[in-house]
Amino acid sequence: MILVALGSRNPNKVRGTELAFRLAGFRVSVVPIEPPGDLSPEPIGFDETIHGAIRRAKYAINAVRNAEFGVGIEAGIIKVEGFDEGIDITIAVVMDKDGRVTLGISPGFMVPRKFMKEVLRGVELNEVVSKYYGEPNIGRKYGLIGALTRRFIDRVVLNTEAVYMALIPRMPWNTELFETERRGQAEWR
Repeated sequence: MILVALGSRNPNKVRGTELAFRLAGFRVSVVPIEPPGDLSPEPIGFDETIHGAIRRAKYAINAVRNAEFGVGIEAGIIKVEGFDEGIDITIAVVMDKDGRVTLGISPGFMVPRKFMKEVLRGVELNEVVSKYYGEPNIGRKYGLIGALTRRFIDRVVLNTEAVYMALIPRMPWNTELFETERRGQAEWR
């Protein structure tokens, strides 16, 4: 059994991490921890989102004794020039004890203009969406994607896909290919 530290207590992220590792053939025990308190409540842009995921993974693996992996999952909004809507994506980072990072991204979807206006004024997307749909803390349930798709797709699905994508280089049949490619790559400690 592999011990995996997760930089979140969000049940969607816990379940998504468990599913992704299981689908990739790993037997794991996921230990959710409260993430660092200085993360952006609503990451805007690819860089801010990916660095939030890295920070969560690094914090988690350093906080949980004997963890073999730290996982950080961060949802963020990518602004695209010429569009009033943003693209919501989920980025996952899997970090091992040596500081090696592998990345994955979920499918993205458009955030409605009316929500983006408030997000760009500094209101967290979860708050905007919860208010609009009249359901408190919707982000810890099925999220905006669940509301928009009438729960055909929910946050667990996006988190699972992002973590699974981050596990691809760690799958036994891929390790040699990615090990030879990573020489000279930065390590995140």
